[in-house]
Amino acid sequence: MLLAEFGDKTQLLVLSFATRTKPLDIIWAVIISTLLSHILAVSTGRVVAIMLPDIYLQVTTSVFFISFGIYELFNAFAKSNSISTVTGYSLYSMIIVFLIAEIGDKSQFATIALSIKYNMPFIILISTTLGILTADIVAIYLGSILGKKINKKTVRLVSCAIFLTFGIYNLFLIF
Repeated sequence: MLLAEFGDKTQLLVLSFATRTKPLDIIWAVIISTLLSHILAVSTGRVVAIMLPDIYLQVTTSVFFISFGIYELFNAFAKSNSISTVTGYSLYSMIIVFLIAEIGDKSQFATIALSIKYNMPFIILISTTLGILTADIVAIYLGSILGKKINKKTVRLVSCAIFLTFGIYNLFLIF
C-alpha cells in the first residue's frame, strides 16, 4: 500500500494542502479519512464493486478533480490571495476532500481486494492505513518546504494544473 500511494491523487492533494496548512492538521485529516474510507472498503468488500460500476466511480473522481482545479484557478486570481483561515483548510474540509478522492482509488480497491481474499479485517484496516499515512507524511514534509519558498499564486496555479490534468486525463481514459 505504501508504494501504491506514491504519486497517487491523495498524495498530490496532501502535497497541495501542505503548502498552506499545518502538517498536524493534514495528518489528522489523512488518518480520519483513510480510516473511514478503509472501514467502508473492508466492510463492504466485493459488494461495492458489484453494485457500483467502475465507470460511475471514475466519472465522479474526474468531476471532483476538475472542480478542485477550477476552485484553485479562481483562488489564484482572487483579489486577496490570502488563505481563508489561519491554518489554510479546515480539518473537516480536508477530510471530505480526501474521502471523495479515495472513491475509486487504487488503494481503496486494493483494500477491498485484500478484504475479499483474507479474513483479517482489523489487520487489513490498520496496515493499509499506516501505508497511506507513511506515504502522505513524505508529501506533507515536501509541501511544507515548498509552501515557504513559492508564492501562493504559483502554488494554486500548479495545483490547478495538476487537478485539471488528472480529471481530464481520467475522463479521456473512460471515453
